[in-house]
Amino acid sequence: MNFPLESLAQMEGFFWVLMRVSIIIFLLPIFGATGVPALWKAGLSMMVAIVLLPVVPQGVGYPETPVAIVIAFLSEAIMGFILAITVRMYFEVVQMAGNFMSFQMGFSMATVIDPQSGMQNPVLSQFLYIMAILIFFSLDGHHIFLRALAGSFQLVPPSCVTFDSTITGNIVKISSQMWLLGIKLSAPIIIALFLSNLCLGIVARTVPQINILMVGFPVNICIGLIFLMILVANITPFLSQMFNEMGEALIALIRLM
Repeated sequence: MNFPLESLAQMEGFFWVLMRVSIIIFLLPIFGATGVPALWKAGLSMMVAIVLLPVVPQGVGYPETPVAIVIAFLSEAIMGFILAITVRMYFEVVQMAGNFMSFQMGFSMATVIDPQSGMQNPVLSQFLYIMAILIFFSLDGHHIFLRALAGSFQLVPPSCVTFDSTITGNIVKISSQMWLLGIKLSAPIIIALFLSNLCLGIVARTVPQINILMVGFPVNICIGLIFLMILVANITPFLSQMFNEMGEALIALIRLM
């Protein structure tokens, strides 16, 4: 078995493969988190690039002039940014749903520091995000990403990136689906708390002696936590379908490049 980095041409091909892989990994929400050391990201990029090198089409003409190299590098960077931001948008679905739930339950002020982004997020948002990451790996979601990355070299060889005019519309469509999925995920709790507030409002009008603020706050928290437990117990099929849609969206975007 020959080592895939024996000739100068193979080294040049490895450079372009490593460029695309490293840009994507450094921008991903999981591997590219701020808390992950840069050395680990670079090592992971090297390993993935070596594994994917055999699937890269042979005989691809790589740029030779400085201008062509700069243009090819910028094209690869834009492609990696588009793919990474698409993955981020699908993971933001869970955080968005957590923000909707926290606001309805009165937990929007209970925030924690997200170690991946360094920003403050509501507790429920961070809880659902960590659960989504665990389910992502348990469902072999990283295999979906690696298959999409390997398919990108088959559909778009290194340094041969071109962008279709409809790619912007596809990204906007994916972002609109992100809002829809976030509302779908948080809909049970939002509807339950809306009905709870409606009932509390009726009670406040019919029995003015009751301090509805003191009663309503713990009632909404209890109802929200009950529906949250039901949601967590049945969230796996929803996330599984969402991750499959993410893989299809990545392949669709790659075909436009």
